Amino acid sequence: MNKVPVNILGQTYEIEVNPGDELFIYSLAEFVEKKLIEAQRDTGIVDTQKLAILAALNIADEYFRLKNSKESVSGVLDKKADELIKVLDKAIAS
Repeated sequence: MNKVPVNILGQTYEIEVNPGDELFIYSLAEFVEKKLIEAQRDTGIVDTQKLAILAALNIADEYFRLKNSKESVSGVLDKKADELIKVLDKAIAS
């Protein structure tokens, strides 16, 4: 494992990562910092612990909305695939 230093709101954190995941961790840290800055800008909160909780809730909200959207799309695709299979089975049987 490698240790990668990331900077979020002026604080440096040493994150253990698998070799090759360094750029991914930097991207995650940049995303988290962006969310913290957005929360600070939108609310005026300066307490970093409160900001962290608010940013975590915002990230969780985005995650759950995307997950639900993906599941919804997946359900529609499964339904369409089933309909196509029935049509193809009917055509083959004729």
